[in-house]
Amino acid sequence: MDDKAYVYVKDNQAEIRLPAGMTVQVKVKSNSQLTQKVTLKDATAGVDLEFTGTGERNTIIGDKTITAGQRPLNAVFEYAGADGVFKPSKLNSGGPYDIGNYHMMVVVAENGDNADYNDTILELSWHTK
Repeated sequence: MDDKAYVYVKDNQAEIRLPAGMTVQVKVKSNSQLTQKVTLKDATAGVDLEFTGTGERNTIIGDKTITAGQRPLNAVFEYAGADGVFKPSKLNSGGPYDIGNYHMMVVVAENGDNADYNDTILELSWHTK
């Protein structure tokens, strides 16, 4: 089993591989007045998270610690306008970034009101020995 971390985005979904057994900080931020939603799932590791919220200036709408499983996480990014109907966001990603024993991956989402790709920010970080 390869424990190399990666993130692969397609449409409004991201496949996220984290080193198995690693304790990972999951943080979700909003920079939009529209409701943002991020769903993270990995049935084998018991991860079933949903973060929903709004806010500007990197408002934290989710903060959780998980233990990475053997399989990749599936993340789905959506936003809802005034009608309350959730629509798919557009994604971009970066990382893993390695700074000594600190590691981080980022998935950013755009809901189409501009092109800054910061409407939702998913940060995954962990430390190695």
